Amino acid sequence: QIFARHRTLPNLTRTRDHEPTRSFRVNIMRVVIALFALIAGVADASSCGIFSYHSEVESSDTLMMHWNSTSTSAHAVVHIVVTPSAGRGVAPQKYVLTKCTSAADKAEVQAEYSDAVVITVPVKGLTAIDTVQIALLDTLDKYTLLRAYPQPLLISSTVVRTWILNPDHLVESHVAPDGYGGFGTDFAAQANVSNVDVHLSSIFEYGASGETAYTAAGVRDKMVLINEIDEGTPLGRAEWIKVVGLLTGKEAEAQVQFSQIKAKYETAKSFVAQATSQPKVWYNGFYYDIWYPAKSGQYTYQYLVDAYTQYVLPSNEVFPVGGMKWARGLELAGKAQFWLSNSQSWASLSSAAAASSGVPLVDFSALSNLAPFGCENVWDNDLSSETVVGLDYPRNDFFESGVINPDQILKEIIMIVHPELSAIGSHKYFRHVPSGTLKRNCPFDASSSPATTTTTATTTKSTTASKDTGATAKAVGLTGLNLGLTVAVAILGSSLIALALATSIIFQRRMRAARVMTKFSENSALGA
Repeated sequence: QIFARHRTLPNLTRTRDHEPTRSFRVNIMRVVIALFALIAGVADASSCGIFSYHSEVESSDTLMMHWNSTSTSAHAVVHIVVTPSAGRGVAPQKYVLTKCTSAADKAEVQAEYSDAVVITVPVKGLTAIDTVQIALLDTLDKYTLLRAYPQPLLISSTVVRTWILNPDHLVESHVAPDGYGGFGTDFAAQANVSNVDVHLSSIFEYGASGETAYTAAGVRDKMVLINEIDEGTPLGRAEWIKVVGLLTGKEAEAQVQFSQIKAKYETAKSFVAQATSQPKVWYNGFYYDIWYPAKSGQYTYQYLVDAYTQYVLPSNEVFPVGGMKWARGLELAGKAQFWLSNSQSWASLSSAAAASSGVPLVDFSALSNLAPFGCENVWDNDLSSETVVGLDYPRNDFFESGVINPDQILKEIIMIVHPELSAIGSHKYFRHVPSGTLKRNCPFDASSSPATTTTTATTTKSTTASKDTGATAKAVGLTGLNLGLTVAVAILGSSLIALALATSIIFQRRMRAARVMTKFSENSALGA
């Protein structure tokens, strides 16, 4: 209305009576007053607070976020549903986050979402139970909200660990007799921690009896499942930073962080375009005589896909939830050229083959016959691990900061399985396991026989020449294609230019005619 009034102002002020101008000023004041009233009304209606950014799910397989700003409570809320993987025995978990602080407002929201846990954010205090949650809090600089953690010595971040262990911060440890376990499922202990609005939990404390247990302890309305472990992609896993951001009042910062993580991961993926082979890989760790391999549908499996490898485990192979039998794991490992080990922490390959599992009928010496051992292509994700005095196991940053550094993990895998790309970065998580006293015996190496070596070399050279010829043919074909495209683009460009000139001429003629008619109308009016 202001702009419409302003457009007619010159015609009105041509008269000697300046009342229209005063009227315009009065209207301006009315609009300003109305705007102030509107702002005051919005401020009153938004007494619950507003979210600085409305996060949306981009990569996650297990998260759903729905924003509702037209709920019956008239407050903007985000409805989050977490759906664990099939076979977990855990129903979808539902949460509604609101910035309402009064009991009455929160009751309205709870009435609308009766099947969900309603949480007022940002929270003023929380507990966590694993290092992934520590990394997400650390990235958003919100670790100071921690009120309890099971075993601070297992945290890799020096900043967070030091802060927690500072007695002035009154962070409870709840260390169980075994040095770690206990607090995660000790819901009574969690209920006794003071100044806590949320307990960050993991899938491992949920289950058939989990909900009954934490409901009985009175903490059901504070439990939030951080289920990154069930994600099918590394980016889906990293996207959980958005949930932590919403809980801690850092929703906008969390979006920025995720966007950066996503961009860096896509850049890392692009390096495989330069790969010259697609090697076979085994990504696994074992405990006693049971293997726990990466499998299709898991984020660890997606790393292998994005690194351009052939995974030796068939995508349709099914094995018990409890893990894969020893004999089958050995069979698959023997088919691989590279073995990415999951924190076995071997000092050398020879010491691994000489170790005893303590399980009858399991002979670790069989490892020495595997191709990755013979080829000295075994890498462990324990490069960043540190021994912890008083504990039987080290802390390992791979399982902490890896959640927000998927690009680094992917680059390292690419460098390992594609040695020709080893210059794209350095290693932070994966360590090459030295052979020790184990002699190299790699089936992928050329034979030491001179005659065979010559034949192999000739064949290789012939193959290379064939590849070069094919590449030349492709280049010629592409050159012809490029020439054709260039001509086509040139013709299309010329046509567009001609069309633009014609349109311009027509437009100018119409504008000239319009000016003539306008001038004619003005002269007619003056004459009248």
